[in-house]
Amino acid sequence: MDPTRTDLTLEDFILEMGRDPADRLAHSRLMDLAARLRLSRDLVESRTLFTTEAYARNLVCRTPFFELLVLCWRPGQVTTIHDHAGALNAIRVHTGELTSRVFAFAPEAGPGTGPVQQVAEERVRPGDSLAGVDRNGIHQLANTSGEDLVTIHVYAPALMELTVYSTDSAAVERRPLRYTLAQDLE
Repeated sequence: MDPTRTDLTLEDFILEMGRDPADRLAHSRLMDLAARLRLSRDLVESRTLFTTEAYARNLVCRTPFFELLVLCWRPGQVTTIHDHAGALNAIRVHTGELTSRVFAFAPEAGPGTGPVQQVAEERVRPGDSLAGVDRNGIHQLANTSGEDLVTIHVYAPALMELTVYSTDSAAVERRPLRYTLAQDLE
């Protein structure tokens, strides 16, 4: 992050994110804005809710341009290998250590079909650079540590569904997403 750039409150972030339609927003701009976003500890902790069966997706804010979530991970919890169906993504680690794996289509695979293969892996901690994927990026996130993990995610536009891939099959599957808290309120 450029030290001459100012931090953004949530209100400022909402205004900045509304300046460009999500379909024209550059991933580099999203990453810059997300890096400058300063959320209060109280706000993040009010959305820090874990589940035992899978990582939890807890909504903070949603507009027509983006959504902001706090994801909570117990040790060993992992996502599928997936893309964001055209949405941009920026991820900041609040507490713990995130394992971020990037995938690409295997050489024998056609575009948009599996199987996929892992091409990179990084571990991200609080204060590190942000992780994230561009519109067509394929990744998997995991808590491979022995401690709880809390991450902050921005999706532009809101992430309504994703495409799930496999490392050993050409099959792909579109899956709708829901918030963990919304499920609890039904």
